Amino acid sequence: MHVYFNKIILATVFFLSLMVVISCETTENPSAPEGMADMDGGGSLNKGPVIHHVSLGGADACEAFGLPPGCDGHFSLVANMKADGSVTGQCQDTFAGGGEGIHVAIDCMNINVDENWAIVGGIITHGTSGGEDVSGQYAITVVVDNGTFSNDPPDQISFSFFDPAFDCQLVQGLTIAAFPLFDLTTGQVKVR
Repeated sequence: MHVYFNKIILATVFFLSLMVVISCETTENPSAPEGMADMDGGGSLNKGPVIHHVSLGGADACEAFGLPPGCDGHFSLVANMKADGSVTGQCQDTFAGGGEGIHVAIDCMNINVDENWAIVGGIITHGTSGGEDVSGQYAITVVVDNGTFSNDPPDQISFSFFDPAFDCQLVQGLTIAAFPLFDLTTGQVKVR
């Protein structure tokens, strides 16, 4: 029994030591094997901490058109900017009627945390609009965080605009003044 117990202790110590080595290799060594160092899923080694985050989930703007909440489908967005300036995220914009919409791989963000707005852009990975496939086009959307309290004005969103000629450079040169904004009836924009 004593020998068996010692083997268990040795196996446990070995396993814990191995975990420490793997942990050090994946978080502190930029030459760690691929798949071990890229634990954040961002596609590269250590891009630094997230410095800006933008999110929204809820029904699109409707009341601006005198329509009931949820009339224009659903919108969800999550985007993060890391310390090196890289941007990753996803956006799903389901259009009125639920039959059409776009899914966007976010790769660009123009953010103003002092004024609580963000312009995000990325490639449409799949989607249709007006019966046409718009995959591969670049999409741009604006969100505004007007606060979280009931006394605050409603958060705002623009439509998703897309065109093959759009790109990240365009996103970086825009301000929210270039977009019509609509009040959200549900959902909460977070810009930080």
